[in-house]
Amino acid sequence: MARSFLARRYRSDLMGVALLAVAVVIGGSTIVKSYHLTMLIYSGIYAIAALGMFVLFGIAGQISIGQAAFFGVGAYASALAATHAGIPPVLAVAGSTAMAAAFGWLVSRPLLRLTTNYLAMATLAFGVICFILFAQLRSLTGGIDPGIVATPGFSVAGFDLSSARAMFFVVGAALCGTILLVLNLVHSRVGRALRALKGSEVATAGLGIDVVRYKVAAFTLAAGLAGLAGALFAYFQSAFNASVFSVGLSIELLLMVIVGSVSSPWGALFGALFVTILPTFLEDFEQYKLLIYGVILTVVMIYMPDGFGSTVVQLGRRLTRRTATP
Repeated sequence: MARSFLARRYRSDLMGVALLAVAVVIGGSTIVKSYHLTMLIYSGIYAIAALGMFVLFGIAGQISIGQAAFFGVGAYASALAATHAGIPPVLAVAGSTAMAAAFGWLVSRPLLRLTTNYLAMATLAFGVICFILFAQLRSLTGGIDPGIVATPGFSVAGFDLSSARAMFFVVGAALCGTILLVLNLVHSRVGRALRALKGSEVATAGLGIDVVRYKVAAFTLAAGLAGLAGALFAYFQSAFNASVFSVGLSIELLLMVIVGSVSSPWGALFGALFVTILPTFLEDFEQYKLLIYGVILTVVMIYMPDGFGSTVVQLGRRLTRRTATP
């Protein structure tokens, strides 16, 4: 019974990935305004990083406020590889993702000795340290002013894909691949072990599961996905500086998962879209942006523990059942 339910759920998730791919093709072919394309591209890039945060926080239950550091590692590594080493974009993106994942594996060893609020504070300090390094190593990163400029456009096998419409398809393909990876993880034995880890580390260890190994694996995957998002961001943004990778970005990624859903990877897409579009309504309140994010985060965690996206879906299902019931 349980296996058949999981199989049906996995099939529905695969159908969702297929529908997402179709939506990417249709959207990239029909959307005319460049502003709308740009907002969707940023949403897709942040959704990839948010899916990494979902693996770490939503599945494994580990809080990290330092994901912006891995996002920055991916962005700078891909930009420097393209501008100084002349490495092809695809290889630069793959290498940047691997570098961010390796960096995540390295720092996870000491950080994951901590739990709950102590882990959050440690990752926050780690993120601040990396931001300071990004800002101060001007010979390498360009610092805050002027930063890295004129990153070459994205291309594959000599085909120029640097336009907004082409990058929409590139980011869409990367997003589909990422969510397929995360869905397979969720439905695998590793995913079940991570969910057990979220419930109780002591009970999980008592079942013979290597707690440290799985925590490090979740942290490494989250760092790698943040690095992938950062690499795509560098190619699309072309010019950026260290101010992008502040603690605010880590808070936004956490907000995407909590607002979307902490129980389903699909919530990361909704959360990324919501948080990306939200600043357009807060242009007159820029100095209060983090405060507003904090209020939203608090309200959702108290009144919608499964996330705003999941709550909306559940309400829709209840309304549908009431309408269908005579």
